[in-house]
Amino acid sequence: MNKFNKRLWVVLGICIGCALIAMLLQGLVGNKSYAPLDEMELHTQDLRMRFGRKTPVDPRLVLIGIDRPVYAASDFREDTLQAAPVLRELQNDFPWSRSVWAELTGKLAGAGAKVIILDLIFSSPNAGDAVLRDSLERHKDKVITVYTLGVQNTERGDFVQLLAPNNTVLPSPNNDALVQDDRAAYALFRPDFDGIIRRVNFRQTGEQAGFVVSRDVVMHSLAARALQKFGRADLVPDGSDPVRFRYAGYGYKVHPIGDVLSPGIWEQNYQNGEFFRDKIVLVGPTAEIFHDRHNTAFAHLSDQMSGPEIHLNVIASALHGEFLRDASRAATLAVIALSGIFAGALCFIVRQPMKRLLAVVGLSAGYWFLAQLLFDQIGWVVPVVVPLLVLITSSIVLLAYDFVLERLERMKLRHTMGLYFSPRVLEAVLADPGSMTPRHADVTMLLTDLRNSTPLAEALGPGGMFELLNRVFEAQTGAIMSEEGNLEHFLGDQFLSYWGAPQPQSDAADRARRAATALITAMERLGASLPPDVRKLFGYGVALHSGRVLVGNKGSALRLDYGLVGDAVNEAARIEALTKYYGVKLLISRETFVQLGTPGLGRLVDRVVVKGKTGEVELFECENPRTPPDYEALCRRYKAAFDAYCLGHFNEARGLFSQLAEEYADGPSRALAARCAQLGAAPPADWKGIWKMESK
Repeated sequence: MNKFNKRLWVVLGICIGCALIAMLLQGLVGNKSYAPLDEMELHTQDLRMRFGRKTPVDPRLVLIGIDRPVYAASDFREDTLQAAPVLRELQNDFPWSRSVWAELTGKLAGAGAKVIILDLIFSSPNAGDAVLRDSLERHKDKVITVYTLGVQNTERGDFVQLLAPNNTVLPSPNNDALVQDDRAAYALFRPDFDGIIRRVNFRQTGEQAGFVVSRDVVMHSLAARALQKFGRADLVPDGSDPVRFRYAGYGYKVHPIGDVLSPGIWEQNYQNGEFFRDKIVLVGPTAEIFHDRHNTAFAHLSDQMSGPEIHLNVIASALHGEFLRDASRAATLAVIALSGIFAGALCFIVRQPMKRLLAVVGLSAGYWFLAQLLFDQIGWVVPVVVPLLVLITSSIVLLAYDFVLERLERMKLRHTMGLYFSPRVLEAVLADPGSMTPRHADVTMLLTDLRNSTPLAEALGPGGMFELLNRVFEAQTGAIMSEEGNLEHFLGDQFLSYWGAPQPQSDAADRARRAATALITAMERLGASLPPDVRKLFGYGVALHSGRVLVGNKGSALRLDYGLVGDAVNEAARIEALTKYYGVKLLISRETFVQLGTPGLGRLVDRVVVKGKTGEVELFECENPRTPPDYEALCRRYKAAFDAYCLGHFNEARGLFSQLAEEYADGPSRALAARCAQLGAAPPADWKGIWKMESK
């Protein structure tokens, strides 16, 4: 399985897992939902209701409010009381005489009101019941009074009971007959589990109501009765299931009952009742003291909406066809699945984390806008919380997965690149990958070369030679890395490393010298482990040289190589080649030698002009694992011979060099003895102690 397919299956697994968990919490898988999630969803629906389109405030609906439980003596003038004696009843404590409602009903009916709703339960006998009964009978085609359900606590448990007008007000032989009287309607709200009213039953059966009436008897709601008497029974939704309605909000002005019953105000403000013609007039308690207030999408706890106003909101939603539809189970499942699909698609389309997060935010905002649009335009309530939860959770989990995957890939890449780059170079490459801009740096280079590569290859064969080179490079790499050096490259049997770049190293020369010592030790140990016929061919040389170079990526846009470029690199190669000429394992240029903090025992081997150069190069040798035991004496005597050589005393120098070559088997002494013989035969006229090399 390739990386893409593996990632695809992981992404699918994460998205499907998040979607299934969300469906489980929503109750779409199984039957039990997670209440806090449901509450959050309902809260988003309330926000859509609050900030979205509302049902128009219908001018055909009027609210007459019982705005206080008692009117003060100063509220009405004496002439007003004489003109409307019923107002004196309002100055008594509530509940007032039923004659008040009879008077109000007659007055509204006479004004041409089409429906008059008394949102009051006349359950206990009171003064004026007979007058009210006559009024209800006289205007039975217009008037509606209400009943509700209550719970009676007994020793045998709690029982539902019907709270209805007493027989004196609305005579009926039994409950079944009472609820079927078109002058009676139930005024009961059933809030959702969070206590907020969002839906209403326009009708319910006795079985649904708790058997306060016979099983199949239908009980009509206040809104249903009002629509029937208004001549719009066709607008009452079918069935007995709860129906969601769109609120109009606080749009209905409360007309105080005292104003409506006052002759002067009736004439001036209500045009002698013309204001109420052909309207649905609802009379009910609006003052907070009556405790008929409820939580809605617009009002909660401290700012609740009165029951009469909610009834008008329900009637208005029916008159304007503003009922809301919940998304079906299939639609909800589809939306949740699409949320997971979008999260998975973003994982492949947008790879950069911040851009993907912005895309998730954009999709979330877009979906919220779509949900609001569907709510406003077609009354469709689509789920918001769970789909967005799936989208956001899946995206976050996928981002975490990609982060871990990327970290693992980077660790793998870093490990792999670490096989090709030293740590310092690796940091520089990763910090600015692909940069083709070099910079100047002062470095100390260590160059080493394997001798007799061709004879060794013939003796070992390709496989054996490859194995030997790997062992050589292993020894060289270990020595360099132990001193925090940087590996340039393996080129055939040659190896270049350096200190001082890409970051400066103040002790670069000392590190290079210690690395050279460790390298010679490792190479000697390697040589000793080889078979005798291979051991006699095995050889190497090490050179240290310092200079200014350009360091950085070199190559093309398709293939880069990080390393050094400059004349100092070529000069280091020339110096390394001279180790074979002098028969030594280590040569150090003056540029490096003068930077050594503790040079220790050493000698100036020669002053030369290397092939292809015009400038002088001073070559030094320091004590190392291949120098003889009495190296101090060798260095002292070699200096005396070299001084004679530099002064042009070639015969004297030849003798001294020859003695050292014989006693110590010293390569530099042997080379200079031969040179002195050549110079003694034909002394140069302008001798300055500098020898020009004719070969590399």
